[in-house]
Amino acid sequence: MSGSNTKEKMISIRLSGVEYEGLKAHYRTYGVRNISELARLALQRIVTESADPQDGVAAKLADLDERLRHLESDFSLFLDRAKTPQKIMS
Repeated sequence: MSGSNTKEKMISIRLSGVEYEGLKAHYRTYGVRNISELARLALQRIVTESADPQDGVAAKLADLDERLRHLESDFSLFLDRAKTPQKIMS
């Protein structure tokens, strides 16, 4: 992508109605003004982040694995506390 802000080239894609509505419902989530900007952002991320789409999958799996470990740890602490009788202060 050029360092210039001037847009000179255009591409065209066909979407199903479901795909279009999905993009329409979520483009603001990514801080862009319209679906075209969302498509541009997605393409820029593909080009700049990685040539291998599996890298993104591996990163997401690693993140999910880490989150699962935290949940297991928290759940284990919860179970330990539930098994320990609480002292009642009178």
